[in-house]
Amino acid sequence: MLRRLILVIFVTLFYNKSLLSAEGMPQFNAATFPSQLFWLVVTFVLLYVCIAFLILPRIRNNIRLRKNKISNDIERTELLKEQIEKTIKEYDNKIAEAKSQASENLKNAIEKSNKDFITQLESVKQKLLQKISKAENDMKDYKKNLEKDMNKVSINISSIILEKVIDQGLDKNEIDNLNNATPKMKEV
Repeated sequence: MLRRLILVIFVTLFYNKSLLSAEGMPQFNAATFPSQLFWLVVTFVLLYVCIAFLILPRIRNNIRLRKNKISNDIERTELLKEQIEKTIKEYDNKIAEAKSQASENLKNAIEKSNKDFITQLESVKQKLLQKISKAENDMKDYKKNLEKDMNKVSINISSIILEKVIDQGLDKNEIDNLNNATPKMKEV
C-alpha cells in the first residue's frame, strides 16, 4: 500500500504539465513553494515512518539477538573455561598422585632390593664362613695326618739310614720311643 502511494505521488509530479511548463527551474518558482513544502513534509514523514517502524525494529531485533548471542557465548565460554580449569586441576592432581605413587613404589622397591641384597650378602657370608671353617678343619686334619705320616716316614728313613750306616737296624718301636723322648722342634 505504501508503495502504491509513493508511485501515485511520483506519477502526478512527473505528468503534471503546469509544473513542467514553468520557466526556469521549478524549485525556485515561488508559486510551487507550498506544494514543495507539502511534499517535503510528506516525504520526510514517510521516510520517518519507514525507518521508525520498519527498519529500526529489525535493526533493534538484530542488535538484541546479537547481544543475546554474545552474552550466551560469553557464558558458555566461561563455563567451558571453568570446566577446563577443573579438568586441568584434576589432571594435575592425578599426575601428582601418580608421581607420589611412583616415588613410593620406587622407594619400596629400593628398600626391598636392599633387604634382599643384605639377606643374600648374609647368606653368602654364612656360606663363606662355613667353607672357611671347613677348610681350616680340613687343613688341621691334613696337618695332623701329615705329622703322623712324617713321623712314620722319618722312622722308616731313620731305620733305613741306621741300617746302612751301622749295618744294624733298629726296630721301628725303638725309633719311635727315641723320637717321643726328644722334644719336638718348633718352626720359626
